[in-house]
Amino acid sequence: MKRIVLHGLWALVLVALLPAASPADDEADRIEAEGGKWANYFQAGDLEGLMTLYMDDAIVALHGQPALYGKAAVREYFAQRLGKSDTTFELDYELRETHGDIAYIISKYWLVAVDRASGERYLDAGRSLLVYKKHAGRWKIAADIDQATPDVGWPSPGGLQ
Repeated sequence: MKRIVLHGLWALVLVALLPAASPADDEADRIEAEGGKWANYFQAGDLEGLMTLYMDDAIVALHGQPALYGKAAVREYFAQRLGKSDTTFELDYELRETHGDIAYIISKYWLVAVDRASGERYLDAGRSLLVYKKHAGRWKIAADIDQATPDVGWPSPGGLQ
């Protein structure tokens, strides 16, 4: 009986020493969920949903494209592209951190897009940085930067090709 009680006490001590989920971990999870929303809205061709994720003064810098300044420019860019292809995304979050009202995600991404009109297939892979600011209690994208990078290639870890 003594041995069972001692084992039980040790178990309680070990559980007490385990790190509890912190508010920062909760915020990082929320940020990751926001990153997932972007991919879902993009895949669905939902321009209005996508725009709810951006700050009014957002900066978007996509590889091979001039930088976009402000939500209106971001809207114009995506309005010409969304819904014209069937897309599949894969994301691999490498880093997500929050610091007060600022947060960021660095992730690897893979995109396969098939143009609905021509059937042409487009592959894009690289790394992205999303910087978020908390605005009126919600996390919104302040900066969105994508780049091609030699260490992110095909096939994706999940098998996209």
